[in-house]
Amino acid sequence: MNDETIIASGPFNRITPGYRLNAIYVIDSLLATGGMGEVYRGHAIETGDEVAIKTIRPEFAQNTAALALFKKEASALRNLYHEAIVRYFVFSIDKGLPYLAMEYVEGKSLSDFLQKGPLNHDQLRVLQKRLASGLHAAHELGIIHRDVSPDNIILPGENLARAKIIDFGIARSSQGEGTVIGSGFAGKFGYVSPEQLGLFGGDVTGRSDIYSLGLVLAEAALGKPIDMGHSHVEVIDKRRRVPDLSGVEPRIRPLITSMLQPNPKDRPASMAEIAEWTPGGSGGAGRAAKRVGLVAAGLLLVAGAGGAAYHFLPQLSQMLPSGGSPDGSATTPGQQAAAPPDLPAEPPARSAPPSSGSGGLLPGADALLPQAPPVRLEERTPAPPRQPEVAAVSPSQPAPSVPVPAPAPAPLPETRTTPEAGPRPAPSADQVANFLAEYSGGDCFFVAPIQVAAREAKIEAFGSTPAPFISFDDAFQRNMGFEPEISLRQVTAQQCPVVEFLARRTQRSSRPPRLSLRADRLRSGQELSGAVDARGDPNLEILLVADDGLVHNLGAFAKRTGETVNFNLRVEASGAGEKPQLVVAVSSPRPLSTLKMNGPVPADRLFRQLADEARGQVNVSAKYFKLGS
Repeated sequence: MNDETIIASGPFNRITPGYRLNAIYVIDSLLATGGMGEVYRGHAIETGDEVAIKTIRPEFAQNTAALALFKKEASALRNLYHEAIVRYFVFSIDKGLPYLAMEYVEGKSLSDFLQKGPLNHDQLRVLQKRLASGLHAAHELGIIHRDVSPDNIILPGENLARAKIIDFGIARSSQGEGTVIGSGFAGKFGYVSPEQLGLFGGDVTGRSDIYSLGLVLAEAALGKPIDMGHSHVEVIDKRRRVPDLSGVEPRIRPLITSMLQPNPKDRPASMAEIAEWTPGGSGGAGRAAKRVGLVAAGLLLVAGAGGAAYHFLPQLSQMLPSGGSPDGSATTPGQQAAAPPDLPAEPPARSAPPSSGSGGLLPGADALLPQAPPVRLEERTPAPPRQPEVAAVSPSQPAPSVPVPAPAPAPLPETRTTPEAGPRPAPSADQVANFLAEYSGGDCFFVAPIQVAAREAKIEAFGSTPAPFISFDDAFQRNMGFEPEISLRQVTAQQCPVVEFLARRTQRSSRPPRLSLRADRLRSGQELSGAVDARGDPNLEILLVADDGLVHNLGAFAKRTGETVNFNLRVEASGAGEKPQLVVAVSSPRPLSTLKMNGPVPADRLFRQLADEARGQVNVSAKYFKLGS
């Protein structure tokens, strides 16, 4: 995770028409501006060929997280060749400004084209095959679009057979892969999948693009967008069930129904199945609709899986001053459409394709591993969620038999407005910080500012479900007068004790340890690496809290160099999919016996004992990463 990156202002000015990039391209005009990038129309100096040029906006050009993301996507897309995907030509840097030159595609967007009315069956089939085959080529290279929409589909000459998919999301948030709430949330995310909003575990894979393409095809069949919600609450709620497709052409309706299943496990396994689907045929996309009725039974089979085990690097010799023992001190129900009666039998289970993007994996990690096989912590059955304390239920878990009402936020004084006309004064950074400290979102709820400026706030949030943060977003707008950008780090119920400890202690903390991770996404067997600024309290402990709620002390895998403590260990996952993991740094003026564990300890017990022992004399910070198999 790269939350610690400071966005520094550089000496760059926005490029203007006539500007030359590396004596290769000339800028002609600005086409569009996004959250982190700008797109220009230009031409090659030698040949005169038209190109589209995407750059990182100047204010982000020194942001290492944004630059790494830009380079990574540029490298992957350079190797992507498909007639339905815009071609990428050159990635380079001109006087400190990174840019990407790509094919310039002129034509109407699909959204403009649909102003004429809905497509007929034959036109829908052309679009289905064209777009699905192009996205399948991207998925084969591990590239997930994440923003498939009619605005990102261009029709040269208004020809559906020549449709091209543009904008593979290079200009996107640098805050990692967390759920984003705010910054025009409801308007920008009309075509996103439920998991992109944090539902069903929040893992973004190729099936996320399948859901978005399903909404695009439904819109093309109807001639208008499906109502997927306008408020925060509606946007979430409408993705818990298949939308009304009664107006969709009957022959293609089974395909779109299978693509719009709320749980990604119930959708077709790949874009190849979408491209190959035929009405009344036996393609995999048709079979996906029949899988819906088997989900409940499937959950019972995997309910005990998903814990993480860790392989540690024993070669680190220096320990923390405070010590550390060598051995490391349901799916939300929704209204599902019935499967057509002529669908074939259930196919063998297929695993979901891996999510693209590793968040900057460490190069050469295998070379750092010890020669002798490391000791593996035995896999343990995850501790059951705490019933009294945790009211929120993760979307990936079964709902409780007795509904527990979500805790209402504590009432906040409404900001008084003056009768004079004019814009509302921007709140100060202290006012925003005080609002965050005083707001109560209930159990398993924690928010902290990352960056605060005039009418701009980027907030990191930890919780087990998006619902309370949507309420928080509304309250923030009412009291502060503008909409924040909230990056939600969705945890499991077993990790909630950490979140609640953060919420209680961080409000009092004057100097939380400065913790950073080298990557916010790891695959099983890769190295977790990070650092803590140890200039605060003399005693420092680093903990790893797995998705099953077990806490491991990383003192045996840390090394102090001056005022910095670095830690390195190899991590391995058990179970399918990506699981959230937390790294927690705890500093204190005196040693804390609770943290001198001889082995893994359940989070609920450890953090309850820690609160009793520390009695407020503790500073704490946390970072989040996902571990996949």
